Amino acid sequence: MTSDPENPAPPSDLWTVARDDYLAGCSAPVVAERYGLPLRTLRRRAAVEGWRRADQPAPEFDAWTAGGLTREAAIEQFPELADVERAVCDDQVRLLIDPDQKHLRQFAFRRAAEAAALSKPAEAVVWMRLVQSLEQTGDRIDSEGRPFRRQDYLRAAILAGVNDDIGVDPAGTGG
Repeated sequence: MTSDPENPAPPSDLWTVARDDYLAGCSAPVVAERYGLPLRTLRRRAAVEGWRRADQPAPEFDAWTAGGLTREAAIEQFPELADVERAVCDDQVRLLIDPDQKHLRQFAFRRAAEAAALSKPAEAVVWMRLVQSLEQTGDRIDSEGRPFRRQDYLRAAILAGVNDDIGVDPAGTGG
């Protein structure tokens, strides 16, 4: 690599403060302009050195494979995970078959909390918007009638009966 006398390389301490600002959450264009760095160079250095900004989500967390466990091994080691899976399945079935405004609001709030705990702020905001919308509608949704036609409830009951007859667990939890 040859040095360019017209564009000398920035001193290393400049890169340190630029990195600190970037990691604190400043966008690349803001940091580049603030320190007179080429935007492309800043982004390339951030990628090469593995900088991860504070406002970026953490890497995905898979509860089953954390610590190298399979789903079955995790449930064997932590039996309460089976109860959690069953509760999640029950929530989803209830929302599908017989939804009500209060239950949907609670479900959305739990999902917002989960997303926030897993450092997924954008997803948490979406779920909280749903919670707020449901709070604004109050109990009007429930009082205005059922969300599905009578045929939909009959179809769901038949499918549930068929699943029971053939031993299929729709959630795949094995329980």
